[in-house]
Amino acid sequence: MKKVISVAISALFCGVFLGAPTSAFDPVWAAKVFNNLALDPDLRNPSVILIDASTKEVLFESNSSAARKPASTLKILAGVAVAKYLDPTMRFQTSLSIATKENAVVIQGDLDPWATFSAYNAKRLGQTSLKYLAYRGHAELEAQAGTPIKKMTIYYNGIYDSEATNMKVYLKSKKVVVNVKPVTAMEAQNLVSEPVMNSISPSVLQMTHYFMKWSNNVLSERMARLAAKSAGYSPNTDGIRAVFKKVLTDLEIDSSKLVVKDGSGLSHKNRLSAKLLGEVLLRVHEDPEYKLVVDSLPSGGINGTLNERFIKTAPQAIGLVRAKTGTLKGTVTLAGYVEAQDREYIFVVIADRLSRSYTASKVARNTLDRYLGKIALPLLPIVPVQEISTPVQETSTVETLTAP
Repeated sequence: MKKVISVAISALFCGVFLGAPTSAFDPVWAAKVFNNLALDPDLRNPSVILIDASTKEVLFESNSSAARKPASTLKILAGVAVAKYLDPTMRFQTSLSIATKENAVVIQGDLDPWATFSAYNAKRLGQTSLKYLAYRGHAELEAQAGTPIKKMTIYYNGIYDSEATNMKVYLKSKKVVVNVKPVTAMEAQNLVSEPVMNSISPSVLQMTHYFMKWSNNVLSERMARLAAKSAGYSPNTDGIRAVFKKVLTDLEIDSSKLVVKDGSGLSHKNRLSAKLLGEVLLRVHEDPEYKLVVDSLPSGGINGTLNERFIKTAPQAIGLVRAKTGTLKGTVTLAGYVEAQDREYIFVVIADRLSRSYTASKVARNTLDRYLGKIALPLLPIVPVQEISTPVQETSTVETLTAP
């Protein structure tokens, strides 16, 4: 029986004759594409900017100075602040110990942003499980006492107050009355009698990759607060606002229209302009200090929140768009880089006047992806395929799968 085998013919030998493209996509064409994008009714008069990364020239803009809702593209500023003020190799520890006081444990930490009270996330992602710490603390007290413990105290430092409260609620569901007491770092250390366990987070680098690629709101918020604290500001929303403005000032970018209500983009009250975000992406593009930010962006059709994008709408753009996504009700945003042969464009699109429906958001995302597909082009020419009919011996094989 014959089967058809596809044989690739090298473009190095026949690219010229087959019309393989050899020069960068024309910036004039890219500007026309983005002009049509800005006028498309599916995007409802978005805020848009397109910049040539090599020449730093603004090729197209529409409403680019308007203060709009960034949604999760605000995480780009969180990433920049983290890259500026936190050591990428830094890790955070959380420990559990038996206390010197009766029926009490001590939990000490570094405000680990990776810690979670979700048992599902802890198992799935290998995060520090605060629920397990609570369970283990109670179990250790019972093991030492040799009898059920119905009342206990948790002294804590360096974990979030909300997490201490969650511990109390969780143990209450197990019929244990818990008193949670915040203490200073020195008090916590003086209360330690016997260490039980210690958990260490991934590095700042790894956690930044995760919250940027998968748009994790909790992780982005916590790391933005840690960056604020490291920069000398309060680890709260005011501190996040201050550190964002500081990094923008350092990058010589006007932050007068920036409104920050969180470190994740989850609030509908956040505001920034496409021009501001475009300038940030331009400044960090080839700056080694901010390589972490660029490397953390999802890649279209491949990973992160872009893993399912472009596959059906613009398959020619798969792997050529690296960008941060953003979605709120009535808002779809995308900001990053698109490759067009030996040229790279920086783009920001903020469509925050959509209908507050899932359908409107989906249509806007698909429309945006199709326009990006019109300018995305790989550096190497597409290799033509010639089909050759070759006789192949038909065989039948049976594979036996064994457990490792």
